[in-house]
Order: sequence, then C-alpha cells, then structure tokens
Amino acid sequence: MARAALKMGVREVAALAQVSPNTITRIEADLPSNASTISVVRSALEAAGVIFVEENGEGAGVRLKKHTETVANLTGQIDALKADMTPEPANEKPSPKKAMKQLRRAHDQNELVELKNRRTKARAKEKK
Repeated sequence: MARAALKMGVREVAALAQVSPNTITRIEADLPSNASTISVVRSALEAAGVIFVEENGEGAGVRLKKHTETVANLTGQIDALKADMTPEPANEKPSPKKAMKQLRRAHDQNELVELKNRRTKARAKEKK
C-alpha cells in the first residue's frame, strides 16, 4: 500500500532502499524477509513521505505526510529512473525474454513521462 500511495514502481522503491526489486516483490507478497531488510525498506518509504499507521482495531495502514513535491526531488527520481532504465532490446530473435525487456522498457518510459509531468506541475506551483 505504501508504494502505491507514493505512486512509485518496485524498482524506484528498491533504489531508494538500496535493495533488489525482487526483495520488494517478496516483501509485498508477504514472504519471509529479514527484519533488518524490512526495516531498511520501511525507513526508505518513511523518508519518501509515508506514515505507517499501527493496528488500531481496524487494521494497520498507511497515509502520506502533507507535503508538496519539489522540483529537485522529482528531478532526482527522474535521474534515478533514467540510470536504472531497461535498455532497448538488442536485435535478437522474438522470444519471451525479448518481450519482457520490451514490456519493462515501456513501463519505464511511462513512469518517466509521469514523473516529468509531475515535475512540470511542481515548477508551475513554485512560480506562483
């Protein structure tokens, strides 16, 4: 829920926490994980603006801190995504592996466009 609230991809959260994307996927699937790894991921999510709400009889949850996205923050996210972006598939025969590379690249490009749009809106707010 925290990742969705931040509108971040698995790889973005993994980069923030300095863990592998597979680690994030395992944690989200509620598979066994080291307490220290969960703590590192939680800290990264909190630094990104998530507040974890403890069990209160209605179930645990998350909410976002009140803040506006800064141009610098969004630019950092854009730079991190570009650096980690899936490369263009080489001239290889059609295969499931090539299709997955193309799918990942398309996902990365969509995330990049979304971040750039959010940065444009943040710039407009800063000018006001």
